[in-house]
Amino acid sequence: MLVATTGKQNTNLPQRNEAAAAHQIHGIASMAAIGMTTQERQLCEFFRDLPRVKKNRYDESASNDLLYNLFWSLAGGQDKFMRLFFPEGRQPAPNDKWELREAQGAVDGAEYTEAARGKACGHIFKSGEATYRCKTCSADDTCVLCSRCYDSSDHTDHMVYISISPGNSGCCDCGDPEAWKRPVHCTIHSESEHEAKRSGKAKEASGLPDELIESIRMTVGRAFDYVCDVISCSPEHLRLPKTVDSIKLDERMSRLTSPYYRGDIVEEPIEYSLILWNDEKHTVEEVSRQVSRACKVRISEGLQRAYETDDIGRAIVKYSFDINELLEVAEVIEHIKVTVSIRSARDTFREQMCGTIIQWLGDISGCSVGGDHNILRHVVCEEMLKSWRTGSEAVNAEVGKSGIDDQEIEDQEKERMASIEGQIRFIRVPPGVVAAAVQANEMEGSENEDEDEDEDGGEESDGEDVDEEELQTIMDVMLVEARGAGDQDGDVEMTDDASAQEADEATMAGYPPPPP
Repeated sequence: MLVATTGKQNTNLPQRNEAAAAHQIHGIASMAAIGMTTQERQLCEFFRDLPRVKKNRYDESASNDLLYNLFWSLAGGQDKFMRLFFPEGRQPAPNDKWELREAQGAVDGAEYTEAARGKACGHIFKSGEATYRCKTCSADDTCVLCSRCYDSSDHTDHMVYISISPGNSGCCDCGDPEAWKRPVHCTIHSESEHEAKRSGKAKEASGLPDELIESIRMTVGRAFDYVCDVISCSPEHLRLPKTVDSIKLDERMSRLTSPYYRGDIVEEPIEYSLILWNDEKHTVEEVSRQVSRACKVRISEGLQRAYETDDIGRAIVKYSFDINELLEVAEVIEHIKVTVSIRSARDTFREQMCGTIIQWLGDISGCSVGGDHNILRHVVCEEMLKSWRTGSEAVNAEVGKSGIDDQEIEDQEKERMASIEGQIRFIRVPPGVVAAAVQANEMEGSENEDEDEDEDGGEESDGEDVDEEELQTIMDVMLVEARGAGDQDGDVEMTDDASAQEADEATMAGYPPPPP
């Protein structure tokens, strides 16, 4: 975990031997060479070591530990700064879930907090929620207010329409100047006179200590770098052939080798994980049965993994130090055409860390630090636009390097090939048509021979040579006859001579023809 004060060593760390101390001195020298502070180095090392500390098992405890250290890094490891994030003693315990919006009173979302002042509301309407459309103020019929913004603004003697939202039908337009033909002064979102004076180029400084602002900027920037370092090593194509050598190579190329992390720590033997990926073709029951059969577990556990895959897009179905064992399990699961992949458990853990970091960035972006409602939002945007300080091999940073894994395109190609094969079968000429075409050609050839003999004075001609024009004529006749034997759907009439004669006799006798 991070130290509580900037620039001081953590006294809870175990005593190190002389070799470790020498390595630490070398690391400090490298850190100074690349311009890293002690706090920055500690955060990078925490990112590197968390999978090893948690034994490669990402659970709620690991998530809470990650969030706890991220917030302490934001505050520079100082309690006085932490109270600016979590006022009135709302700071969670170290093992609890750390969520800034909830701690700052945004239970229903950040759109109603003090940090939302001067910004658009954007509240998304739920099913059954009331919406208010003020015809007097709105620019058109699509501009509406939520109940809290309507109650917080003055619409006395206005023409107001109230309706019930069916859900997923838009959001509140309070705070959006383009939505109103006259100003709507909302006590939640409208800027106060003091805030209005600070807006634009005349905006004043935030009033927060420079040390705190630097800690916020460093933490957010390093969080973005870590996400890029990890995701850029993740395979993009999940259905490439899997071998022992390719899986081991992926593990080696995914290590954090940069001086930012002071090299990765590799523990032998290396543990690997088998990951099941979601698709839109298989039911939960199909996947659960296949997982339980492949992993030799109860159907309830297979069902749990299937539901996890359906909810979040993927699930880890098995851990093992033996890659061959995971390959055998993967082969069984893939019998029903689902996608699985095998990576080191360390790298899978880091990918899960990235998911929590992204949620954390979204959580803090709408919150305040002390009296500054914009500092976190601005820092997140600014750091996102900065260059990536690469800390890994980034072997998969290039999009589509190993091909694009798109099952829909592959399915369309299979359907196209099946359609072509079907058309080829329909175009195949029935034997009777071939015989008739050959006989007609022979008769025409004999007539031509007689004419040639008369014209040439009886010169002999074998009549066996068929030029290209005659051959093309034969093929055209065969193709036309074959197409005529099918209906508009391309189906070939499967009637024989007897059935055709029976139909003709019934028609001549005045009876309706028999059904096909």
